[in-house]
Amino acid sequence: MSHSAARLAAVTVGAGAVLLGLAAPALAAPPVIERFPIDETEPDPFLTAACGVPVTSTVVGLVTTRTFGRDGTGPTDLTTINLTVTATAGDNTIRFRNVGADLIRRTPDGQLVLSIIGQVPFDFNGVLKIDFETGEVIHEASSPRPDDLDEACALLTA
Repeated sequence: MSHSAARLAAVTVGAGAVLLGLAAPALAAPPVIERFPIDETEPDPFLTAACGVPVTSTVVGLVTTRTFGRDGTGPTDLTTINLTVTATAGDNTIRFRNVGADLIRRTPDGQLVLSIIGQVPFDFNGVLKIDFETGEVIHEASSPRPDDLDEACALLTA
């Protein structure tokens, strides 16, 4: 990922946090925060199937959840993701990032909306909004990245 893309991802997550702070009532209880450090190495069934060679991935980083204990409109859950993935097939290695935030918020009409914000490897950059209860897509991400998987496989099988 380029330096400018990394900065954009950080700005996107930071801007989301600021917006959440502005939307919260002044007297709201603080969210329950849990942090999950990740450091795992295991076979990668997704990349193995896509690339046609055995791939092992190491994922390192931090996932943080915030659960807001209030009724009414606004955020109910926020998960921030900051992961580095190193995928290896034989002597070939690639690195990529999974960064962003998953926000569940309740709208004034009571609908729960899941916003997936950031960079989702081999899928998209941007914001994808989904009706949390039905799974219906409300808003498509603006920057699909379907060719990233082909590029990754080319590097892993070179």
